[in-house]
Amino acid sequence: MSATQSVSVGNAVIEAVMDMIDSGGYFASIHRGALDNGPDICCETAYSTAESVFLTKDTVELIDLTINAKHSNLKTLSDTLNDISDRLTRAKTYTSGNGFEIIDIMHGSPSIPSVIGREDNNDWLMAVGVIIKYYRKD
Repeated sequence: MSATQSVSVGNAVIEAVMDMIDSGGYFASIHRGALDNGPDICCETAYSTAESVFLTKDTVELIDLTINAKHSNLKTLSDTLNDISDRLTRAKTYTSGNGFEIIDIMHGSPSIPSVIGREDNNDWLMAVGVIIKYYRKD
């Protein structure tokens, strides 16, 4: 991204969490949007809201992030999403960036990796949800 481009604070928070996920070295790098062909991991927001608003107009905000993945091996897929969920929700330190500081990452919905389907090519589909709580500094 060039210095002249800017990213919304919410998107910067999601990118920081994606970097946390990618640091795990899983079978695919995470991206936003829909699942691609073959083994893949993606995420997208399901819901977000301000939890607290302060007189300074700084806020504590929540982003509900759904992480989807697919793989032909159900155990590999389940182990990967369980590890991602555990690493995010059990982390002791979080990223901060320009305009934000992640405070916590909690279980979302579904709170444990769940099978959501199977494709015609027999790839398994699973999802897990997390809630990202962050302080937005304007």
